[in-house]
Amino acid sequence: MTSFDDKERRTLVNDVVNDERRTLVPEEPRRTVVTDDRRTVNIGTGNAPGPAAGARPDGAPTEAPTLGRGTPLDRYVVLDPLGEGGMGMVYAAYDSVLDRKVALKLLPPGELDGGPEMSSGRARLLREAQAMARLSHPNVVAIYDVHQHDSQVFMAMELVEGQTLLQWEREKPRTWRELLTAYLAAGRGLAAAHAAGLVHRDFKPTNVLVGKDGRVRVTDFGLARPHNAPAEQASEAPPDTSPVKGHSLLELNLTQRGAVLGTPAYMAPEQFRGATADARSDQFSFAVSLWEALYGVRPFEGTSPSERRENVLAGRINPPPAYSKVPPWVNRALLRALNTAPEARYPSLDALLAVLERDPARVRRRALAIAALGLLVTGSAALVWTTWHQRQAQLCTGGAAKLVGIWDVPRKAAIEKAFFATGRDYARDTWVRVREALDLYTREWQEMHQDTCVATRIRGEQSEAVMSLRMACLEGRRQELAALTEVFTTADETVVEKAIFATSSLRRLWGCADVEALMSEVKPPEDTHTRAAVETVRAQLARVKALTTAGKFKEALELATEVAKKAPTLGYSPVHAEALFTQAWVQIISGENQGVPPLLTESLWLAHASRHDVIAAAAAVRLMGYYAQRGPDEENSRWQAFALASLDRLGENGELRAIYHNNRGLAFYQKGNFAESYESFDKAFALAEQTLGPAHSTTLRYATNSLAALGNLDRMDESLRALETLVSVGERNLGPLHPFLVQPMMNLSSTYVMQGRLADARRILDRVREIVKRAFRANSEEWAHYHLSAGELDSEQGRDAEALEHYQEAASLYGTLTGPESTDALQSLVRVAEAQMALERLGQAQQTFQRVLELTKKDPQQQEHIYTQALNGLAALSTVRGQHDKALKLHQQVLELRERFLGADHFNTSLIRMEVANSLLEMGQPARALALFEQVRVLFEKTTDLESPVWALLLAGKGEALRKLDRAGEALPQLERALQIVEKHKGRPEYLALVQSALARALWNTGQQPERVQKLATAARTTYARTPILRANELAQLDAVLKRYEPKTPPPEVMAQPTAP
Repeated sequence: MTSFDDKERRTLVNDVVNDERRTLVPEEPRRTVVTDDRRTVNIGTGNAPGPAAGARPDGAPTEAPTLGRGTPLDRYVVLDPLGEGGMGMVYAAYDSVLDRKVALKLLPPGELDGGPEMSSGRARLLREAQAMARLSHPNVVAIYDVHQHDSQVFMAMELVEGQTLLQWEREKPRTWRELLTAYLAAGRGLAAAHAAGLVHRDFKPTNVLVGKDGRVRVTDFGLARPHNAPAEQASEAPPDTSPVKGHSLLELNLTQRGAVLGTPAYMAPEQFRGATADARSDQFSFAVSLWEALYGVRPFEGTSPSERRENVLAGRINPPPAYSKVPPWVNRALLRALNTAPEARYPSLDALLAVLERDPARVRRRALAIAALGLLVTGSAALVWTTWHQRQAQLCTGGAAKLVGIWDVPRKAAIEKAFFATGRDYARDTWVRVREALDLYTREWQEMHQDTCVATRIRGEQSEAVMSLRMACLEGRRQELAALTEVFTTADETVVEKAIFATSSLRRLWGCADVEALMSEVKPPEDTHTRAAVETVRAQLARVKALTTAGKFKEALELATEVAKKAPTLGYSPVHAEALFTQAWVQIISGENQGVPPLLTESLWLAHASRHDVIAAAAAVRLMGYYAQRGPDEENSRWQAFALASLDRLGENGELRAIYHNNRGLAFYQKGNFAESYESFDKAFALAEQTLGPAHSTTLRYATNSLAALGNLDRMDESLRALETLVSVGERNLGPLHPFLVQPMMNLSSTYVMQGRLADARRILDRVREIVKRAFRANSEEWAHYHLSAGELDSEQGRDAEALEHYQEAASLYGTLTGPESTDALQSLVRVAEAQMALERLGQAQQTFQRVLELTKKDPQQQEHIYTQALNGLAALSTVRGQHDKALKLHQQVLELRERFLGADHFNTSLIRMEVANSLLEMGQPARALALFEQVRVLFEKTTDLESPVWALLLAGKGEALRKLDRAGEALPQLERALQIVEKHKGRPEYLALVQSALARALWNTGQQPERVQKLATAARTTYARTPILRANELAQLDAVLKRYEPKTPPPEVMAQPTAP
């Protein structure tokens, strides 16, 4: 049997990232994507109205039978009903294969026909699945698959505890800000659908879900269509009940002519008219929903549906209640979105969201205008008001002056000059993006600075104490900005590469408007001298952060260490805790991990004693992350519990919570619990995206982590979509030539290779080469990464000599840059040995594998994944040479090491168990082999996609063991299923040949389908003939089958007598 080698198990993403720094994944896990365990919510049973579940073709209503608890549907077991959606009943269910709860949306029986094609109802369900599958966004519910079990069609979605947005609104009184925040999140999900080219057409609060984690998700895309789909013109024609072809469901017009789809209370005028619904129609529905939430009534009312329809078409909007606390600027934004003419609305939902997300300066101008009107009641008051206003206004105009030398024309010119001097091709694009981002940041800073003053000194809305807190917060933000722009003035290549990420790392200004949070922060020292010294230290810590985010680790660490030594002399514990934490943080990012736990521990207890809750929580989260990667598990568990308690006490649901989930994902990842790892990484990604924005470095790193975990779940299509999305986000936010794109694009190329899309892989890899050529020196690690990817592609294309050259170049570069004993250098040597084997240079391959063993045996635990790869390579060489006893001993040695270092139930340990089983087959011990395959099956059924190549290899191994036990009849179903799987994965011809060969021999043993036996054996032989030395044993077995193939010789009993090949 062919081994599932480590080359095939390499992860899609070469590095899982800790809370700030990218680190290599310490295993060679497989590539694949996700169980998308993040976005479906418990729909609830109370306030989720929906249309009738279904109807019979004759028009009579059809009651969908309620499924009882325990009802099986394919691999799912029904648990409880959740509610009724627009397309049918929704149930909670248990996925018996992947050991998780899901939501199942069932199509009513009346929507099905008995033929091989789809009725419009089933097509609509599939269209909903296709629509949602296009999206990968934290505010959109995700789906897993669509199944048909007997006559029942259903869609499997992720299940998350929660309720509809309408239920959430009615759960308790909500402030207008809470409501607006929730709808902004829903709007981002809806805007993501628009960006993917989809129009929802039925947005309303019962089609939005709020999980217990607080995340808002848009769902029920059953009516979604592409934005450019043709209009559904009205007609008097009778409903068309003919079957619908299933080849392009999102393009189909599934609505019968004359029908109006959507919910009338939320529909746009053009939907009532039967015209094409586009993104502006969704904008209208969104505005209706938000208006209803904010004001408690809908904008268009009527005593009957027809009257409401007329009011919508005529644009007759009810005025908001007089008692409403919703600001007028929100009302104005909604009024524009509710315009009868689509072209008069906002050009996009994003434009509306941008207005709703900002409290614009017009609020301040309106307040001042009202004050002016009050003073101008008489003409004699004009001069009084003017003088007073000028005097007061002068009190609140100092913001611009505070940015002089920080972000003004000279500073911009200096930064532009420094960026361009690096000569990097992407420097100009990076400068433009940094300038625009900092222009916006400083403009908003000035507006908030002025508004903070006006709120106290002019409007009288807040106290002097609150103004002081907000101004202190803004001063902290100003210090960070000053430190960052100063670093930019001396930018080198590293700073330019990190500049966009560093800019996005500036703390958000909205924190300075959160008065409740500001009041909970530690109080500054009373003593004036101490307060000034503390401000100086915090300015230095701001510079440490700027240097760190800009990639200047050495300078940052030197300054951080200096400040940490000086901080205790101030006698102010909060800033001492901040300094110790900052030093530890810089050490983590720069890879200088020695001494980190004591620094974090001292920082935590100082912060705890001085009630500096933010630093205490941050230190606990980082301690958890440190031990998650390095162990022991007991320390990780201890700090995880402390971190969670600290976050809950703080009420923090932003960046720190995201880091917590990321670190939790790291712990799961190290144990091989990839589904749990993905779930945690994905929560981290969603929180980071929501809190920090999609372009933030942390958000992009956590997206990368999610992909690394998904790469071990063998769901290739989802992996591909996620990678394509990540590349797209990177291009949009960083520019098409930014170095960040190198890693995700190489991973995307590898995914294309795995799917047999070699031309696409070459196209992406050519782009990677161009970026690397422009951005990096010839002797950089990035070039070494490129050579590894190029070698992989050449190997898949049968260009083994070219692949060997790439691998050798990578090994040489890594050996020079990171040392001959580094993980990267050793991994490259393993690839060199594999390429030598592919070229049938067995002696050279053995020498290379032995060299790797010598270099790794000094620390086999630290280099376990490399050491075991080399042992596996030697075992493969022994198998080729017919030394099966030696191969078995080597595989057993690898198994012992993995059980010791990874655990008996780790996924990669199970892979080696399969190798041992294969060696036992070669040794003529099929019973022992079968027992091992059964052990692996139990684990794989819980952790592996049953459509994955590795599952096919397991089935093939089990089938071969059964065949050799003279149970060929039992082997056939296993092998037929394996063949179905590998035929879907065109990028793995060796796997296909393995299954074809095993199936041919099993069929031969049972005397069945002789023509197919010859066809399968011939196809497998053609593949194996490309490497006749490596595949000599397989070729001999196939030749024996083909030699004895005689179509006219019937009796299988006679043919079954000779020993099977």
